[in-house]
Amino acid sequence: MKSMKIILSVIILLFTIHFSYGQEPKAEKYENPQWVNIAHIKFKPMKKDAAMSIIDNYFVKADEDAGIKPPTAYHLAFGDYDMMVIWEMEEGVETLNYKMTPNDVKWMASMAKVAGGKDKAMAKLEEFMSYVEVWDSSLARKE
Repeated sequence: MKSMKIILSVIILLFTIHFSYGQEPKAEKYENPQWVNIAHIKFKPMKKDAAMSIIDNYFVKADEDAGIKPPTAYHLAFGDYDMMVIWEMEEGVETLNYKMTPNDVKWMASMAKVAGGKDKAMAKLEEFMSYVEVWDSSLARKE
């Protein structure tokens, strides 16, 4: 409870300092914001290698075939997750207005080509997801 009072006091102090300079608040947009989708992934026990095999043999090849910039992936050394994957959102937050983006359509077509058909592509996606225990996503803006 005491820490909440301290935090609240600091927030009030910051707002007081900001407004004491006589500046009126004004609406501002970010100039050319770059948004990314970040996934934190935890694989089921003993399933990371199998998942990585699908990534290397299917997902990466589908990215290349579709001519799509691959996500940036980090393999985490410790913590709650095994991997962090970052996709750049070319259209920014407008991407969220799509059920399936044009790049998603191109990627799925390439995935079908790599896997040997739409059904086999979907089976590989389902197999990959069967290895995932937790998938948490968030959006972030690059500074």
